[in-house]
Amino acid sequence: MATATSPPVLSTAPLQLAARPGLQRFARWLAVATVLVGTHLATASYFAARYAGGEVGVAGKPLTLDLSQDAWATITAGADSSAYLRVARQVAAGNGVVAPFPGAVPPRTGPFTYWGPGAPVALGIWLRLVGGDSMRTFFWFAVASQLCFGAITLATVSLYTKNFWALAATAICTGFCPPLQLWFYGDNLTSSEIVSLVPIALSYFALAKGFLAYRAVNCGRRLNAAAWRAVGWFAVASLMIGVYSLVRDSGTVFATFTACFLAGRAILKLDRPRLAVALLAAFVLIAGVQAVRQPVRTWNKRRMGFSLVCASSEGCIWRYGLWMKHDAADWIETAGLGMGEYLDPAAAKRVEDYYLAGGPQPEWYSLKQFVPAVLNRPRDALQFKLVRLPVLWLATNRWPNVHLNLASYWCLAFYATFVALVVIHLRRRQYLPEPLYLYLLLLICASALIHYEFRYTLPIWSALVMAPGLLIAAFAEKRSLPTQQSVSQLTTDD
Repeated sequence: MATATSPPVLSTAPLQLAARPGLQRFARWLAVATVLVGTHLATASYFAARYAGGEVGVAGKPLTLDLSQDAWATITAGADSSAYLRVARQVAAGNGVVAPFPGAVPPRTGPFTYWGPGAPVALGIWLRLVGGDSMRTFFWFAVASQLCFGAITLATVSLYTKNFWALAATAICTGFCPPLQLWFYGDNLTSSEIVSLVPIALSYFALAKGFLAYRAVNCGRRLNAAAWRAVGWFAVASLMIGVYSLVRDSGTVFATFTACFLAGRAILKLDRPRLAVALLAAFVLIAGVQAVRQPVRTWNKRRMGFSLVCASSEGCIWRYGLWMKHDAADWIETAGLGMGEYLDPAAAKRVEDYYLAGGPQPEWYSLKQFVPAVLNRPRDALQFKLVRLPVLWLATNRWPNVHLNLASYWCLAFYATFVALVVIHLRRRQYLPEPLYLYLLLLICASALIHYEFRYTLPIWSALVMAPGLLIAAFAEKRSLPTQQSVSQLTTDD
């Protein structure tokens, strides 16, 4: 005999929530925004206290936020951030992108072209708008930059999940990420890495939109609306990467690598419905970056006679990176520069002589010298790389002088999170977002030639802060499936 029963709770709660979807979304995003802002402000307060307590300094000289900008630049002289600070002050004063000559009497300046103009221009505009003579002005720039980065990263993660806990975790990870912040909130307060946060985050967002749109394309040779939508987003990504490359010149390599990845994957998979789109998007990625950089080249050609964005990129890998004296200084040896010189000092001299003699295509000549140097001493080449892996990936010293710190443990936890996310997606045969691993893949490939320092992994961390949230979303999706089945079953039974 059938008996009357009360309706299950599961069948009524969704209806109640669905009655006010707009209010529910607003409340969810308000809570996530509160977590985001609260975490960033808490982190900023902590590091401000470190400055005030004299815990940050150089060569025994404390760096506080109350220091004048001139005093800070003097104490940090020789560091990249000191050069950016001096040029930013010139920009703020209306003198243009010029660098003062230290100790010159009378004071003189010259065009700043060693690095890209993006960082000093952004810092100079901020200084002009905000004002102030102390370093507190630039501290707030770092806070604002990271907060904007966090908001953009949240928007990127929301393209893949609307799970509240996933978004909240992402907000926390952008606001508290020691691998990023121990670098930013130290003596590198005016570094180009801080300025690059926003353009690289915008690049990842546009790439995410582009790859998602690309997956929906099915058109063959004739492009339809979906195809043009995908190409349009890759065009936006190229412009953002172009802006990023004016801050960090390595952005050009990232654009080229992404274009090769996009086109190469379509070719290898024989993806005919998307091949034309992939090739066009690859072209747009490279062309857009060059379009952003061309006005700077023209500007430098006009003011100093050289068509370039920054002089430091000329031979930075094939010349200095591979053939520099590997033990000329401790930081050079730690960073792993000069691997070719370490393996074959005579080859280093041949490369330099060839370059100075004006030989054609010195990059290819360098590569032809480097390959036999590695093949003749493969064991030494491998050891040279392996002992420096902690430098690049854990922000510590080379083996065996490895001393793990907070950033190192955070790195290990996030790498494990990323691996877990990859395993889950592979087992479920689910889509793994490309922005999550593209820069990581680039740096792994580039490590065959040059090792360098931990700060070159910072663009990877701009993506890896998404991994915990996406992992939470993956687990939430798996748990929600039986509940959805139960609700469906209850509806069927009724």
